Amino acid sequence: MQTSAVESRQSMRAAVISQETGLRLREGLSLPVPAAGEVLIKVKYSGICGTDIHVLHGKHPTATYPVIPGHEFVGELVGYGGDLIPSLKIGDMVAAQPFFSCGNCEPCAKGQDNVCCSLQVLGCHADGSFAQYVKAPMRKVYKLPEGSDLQLACLTEPLAVAVHDVRRSGLTAGGSALIIGGGPIGLLIAIVARFSGATGLVISEISEYRRTVAEALGFRTINPLEDGLQENLGTYSENRGFDVVFEVSGSKSGISTAINQAKIAGTVVVVGMASEEHPVSLSKVFQKELRIQGVRVHSQINFIGALDLLRSGKLDNDLRVLISKVYPIEQVEEAFAHSQGGDRFFKILVSMEH
Repeated sequence: MQTSAVESRQSMRAAVISQETGLRLREGLSLPVPAAGEVLIKVKYSGICGTDIHVLHGKHPTATYPVIPGHEFVGELVGYGGDLIPSLKIGDMVAAQPFFSCGNCEPCAKGQDNVCCSLQVLGCHADGSFAQYVKAPMRKVYKLPEGSDLQLACLTEPLAVAVHDVRRSGLTAGGSALIIGGGPIGLLIAIVARFSGATGLVISEISEYRRTVAEALGFRTINPLEDGLQENLGTYSENRGFDVVFEVSGSKSGISTAINQAKIAGTVVVVGMASEEHPVSLSKVFQKELRIQGVRVHSQINFIGALDLLRSGKLDNDLRVLISKVYPIEQVEEAFAHSQGGDRFFKILVSMEH
């Protein structure tokens, strides 16, 4: 492995999830060793995602244990295996699309590496970024501009999810969309959709705090627990329904609302990971000729799209609102507890350098 001169340490700290003890900060773990075509990244910040919570509680359908969680991160390139590609060098601040894909199967050949037949996602099937060091596929690593705000850059991965979801939805300039679930991903979808030219945007969210934040960013919101939800949504869509409905909550009521509120020949995008199977009114899907679009993480081209948005700086003010609190690595267990303690937050980051 090729490394920088400063990388002489042989052990690291990391948060590890095991089925026996849950999440614990552990000392003295071996550094990952990048194989040919991989890089070693010294993590600066790592963000907590709902997927990490699913892994923690054994609700992720394919996660393996024990595992270091985390896939939203930014850091410094400090080592590599094989030959380093010309666009990268030791010392670069980088963001990485956090999964390994084979590059050879049919989905990969179509540019859909996010549904690779042998997909391995960091933090689920391979050790992730709640560690002082993580390895990533070299071809999915991108240099950040000099002087980048690293906390904002840590949002590249969830922003890429939103870019992927909006692009896959087919939402066009002037179009309308209902976002069911106004958490971090739902709000990011709304931000990207608005930047893409959509005008009729509504966020359905039960949390008063999250509705208030969304409204402060200029979005219309609705509380799905109030009486007359379908009628009230009808006033927003002029009783035509929405071009696209993003179902981000993963709830039974959210899926039902999505089918009801999509306009004739509209699209329902299934974003949220449901904890159980929910019935769907196929007669309405048939009658309205709806398109049901599943989405999983993001393709590499959409990760690049998220990086381009960040480089532009045009979303900085909106994105900064999503960073609710930053914990030091010593408090990673408290950070995970915070991320499960109510709804008065959006994105929790952990600084991995302390």
